[in-house]
Amino acid sequence: MIKKVSKSNYNVTKKVIISVITSFSALILILGIIATVVTGLKPCLYTKCHPLATCINHAFYGECVCLPGYGGNGKDHCDECGVTFFQQNASLVPGRAVPFSWPATAHMQFTYTDFERFENFSTAISYGNICAGVLINRKTVLITASCFKTSFQYYDSRLRKYFTVNIAPNEFYPDLNAAIHFYFGIDRYVYYDQDLEYVFQSGISKIIKHPYYNEQTFENDIAIVKLRHEIQLTKQIQIACLPNQTSSTYPDLDMKNAFIAGFSTSGSTFGSWNLQNAELDLYNSSMCNDVKPNNTKNWDKQFCAGEYEPFSNTTGFCHGDYGSAVYTYDYVNQKQKFVASGLLSYDVPCSTIHSPAVFTRLAYYLDWIKSHSSY
Repeated sequence: MIKKVSKSNYNVTKKVIISVITSFSALILILGIIATVVTGLKPCLYTKCHPLATCINHAFYGECVCLPGYGGNGKDHCDECGVTFFQQNASLVPGRAVPFSWPATAHMQFTYTDFERFENFSTAISYGNICAGVLINRKTVLITASCFKTSFQYYDSRLRKYFTVNIAPNEFYPDLNAAIHFYFGIDRYVYYDQDLEYVFQSGISKIIKHPYYNEQTFENDIAIVKLRHEIQLTKQIQIACLPNQTSSTYPDLDMKNAFIAGFSTSGSTFGSWNLQNAELDLYNSSMCNDVKPNNTKNWDKQFCAGEYEPFSNTTGFCHGDYGSAVYTYDYVNQKQKFVASGLLSYDVPCSTIHSPAVFTRLAYYLDWIKSHSSY
């Protein structure tokens, strides 16, 4: 005998099922909201970082940051900074650097071509600029903002006049980044017919100048370059250490000495086809009063150094290259290493007595550097 289910019982059962489904859906929704809130407020709970990195919570984003003494993306690599496989000789005698003993050195070349009209003449012109930088992780270089010119002086031999040419995108370079190339693993100046066995070359994807950089006075003369390609670290290519804390006094005068490496393209003339290095003296700021005296100086953000000789500089390559790093010897994670402490901003010719130069103080800009060097 088939027993009929009454309509009232059916409705009760239906209501119970609907109630259960509604309650379950509400529970799922609540759990989803809780998970979203937790993920948004504490994303590091679900972010996997490298063992040598720490995670910083941002809204819905966990940022992996390598620990002090390491540089990288914080996820799949954190490379030890200041590693070198070749002993430097700058302390012994200024001159030719031991090949690859400054493995964080970056060499920049900017080549620009354009058509210009000067009075009644139209002509093709070219312009080149050379600077150096320092590699701080596989995709980031520190350099001075003044290395990226916005104009230059061109001398027209027919008219016997100088003209100011503004650097802007054109039919040759619709994107000016295409005119800039960086080279790493260098021991010799990058030029034709050179043996460049260990060189790694990269274009750039972005230039980040400090927002308060002043092109006239060179204040806040620092920029971050993001490379188009990830640099592979080798015995010839390594990343530099930065000071371990923000400071307006590092490097201090108690350190006495610093070190530079470059091709000596600063000062007054081109210096060498081979990488040079030398030991510098850290000066009291008053030693730089006559270095571009009209430039506003802020010694919290800059420092003064040079090559102290009783009568004049005798090496002829007193400051390396514009944009290049000056290093001080310091402890990093209980190891003595060369720490990139400054960047050459501007100077005087090497023949000037004591060859003073003004360097951008990297310790002052650490927070800004860290905020723009992730990848």
